[in-house]
Amino acid sequence: MLPIFGTLAAVAIIASGCTGGVAETTTSPVAVTLPSEPFTDAQLSAEYPSDRTVDYAPLLSNFETIKSTFPEVLVENLDMTLEINQNANEQESEMAIVDEYGDMSYTMGDALGEKLGKLYQAAVDDGRLPKTTALIHKDGGRAQSESTNPSKEYFNYPRPYLQAPEEVVHRDKADGDAYESSSGSYPSGHTNQAYWQGTLLATLLPELADQILARTSESGNYRVVMAMHYPLDIIGGRMMGQAAIAKRWADPEFRTLLQAAGDELHAVLEADCGAQLAECIAGDVPYLDPEVAAETYRDRLTYGFEQIGEADIAMDVPRLAASLLISSHPELTEIQRLRVLDLTAIDSGYPLDLSVHSTASWQRIDLLAAMEANVTIDGSGDVKIK
Repeated sequence: MLPIFGTLAAVAIIASGCTGGVAETTTSPVAVTLPSEPFTDAQLSAEYPSDRTVDYAPLLSNFETIKSTFPEVLVENLDMTLEINQNANEQESEMAIVDEYGDMSYTMGDALGEKLGKLYQAAVDDGRLPKTTALIHKDGGRAQSESTNPSKEYFNYPRPYLQAPEEVVHRDKADGDAYESSSGSYPSGHTNQAYWQGTLLATLLPELADQILARTSESGNYRVVMAMHYPLDIIGGRMMGQAAIAKRWADPEFRTLLQAAGDELHAVLEADCGAQLAECIAGDVPYLDPEVAAETYRDRLTYGFEQIGEADIAMDVPRLAASLLISSHPELTEIQRLRVLDLTAIDSGYPLDLSVHSTASWQRIDLLAAMEANVTIDGSGDVKIK
């Protein structure tokens, strides 16, 4: 993986002994970077091609096929929800509440590692990541996805706690209002938010994409822990959130903002940990073992549902999705990035996959595997993954 963001020399105030034990390095430790220049009002208020409103119902439309043709999948959908909700442990319940009410671009900071996560959250608290925050924050983040409300209204499916009120375990804070919503269940709005924020953060920090995307999948799963949503809602929210961020990366004008935020994030983290980012990561305690992260993320692409459609259909990769690999594989052409997504995709036929209709499938994309892929190009220009 060759991330687009290089090591930058951040302007910093030197303070001895403040690396926090992240890594042994000969670099002079630094603790506090001077504030990055924020985006101008003109940059944030400008109209970008990727501001266009998208109707996501077609992307999510296989849910209608499930409702009309595969009622047993909906039964399994509820059964799986109740199992996850009823058997959640105390830590899962607590984290579900944190992500319910918090800004997930901040609460998911723990994915960066034991030390780097704290540095990231401290930099956000101190206002030293103004570009990053302006794009990714929960309320009004400039890169945000569209609302799920139109799709919820279109599919009009009741939430688990309304469908099985006597069976769910309510998991909320004492004065919480999580269960007051009566909007439709599919797709999950919180999961859409988690995935546009988590995918954005992963593409800004491709060196930690596996950890960030695995943590993002946990945020989605916490919606099931609370019985606010079903697994199919989570899959749909993931599809929508990643498509929304792909639209941003595919927009050359908006991409300049993303790359500026990536540069800022790298500069601040490197200055605060006192070494190059790769060195900081190597000396940190990761959120998850890399193999566990990949397995966790991949499992939640399908949630263990059986294939209900034809297997082994050739993958039709959405063209926009290629843009999600710009930061992790900048050396590849768009066609080559599409091929990486093809080679790392899951099989056809799982619920919400549109391959049987010869339609591009966001459901099949394994973004973690694609961003982490060790890619080589042979003499004829063909993509090979080791």
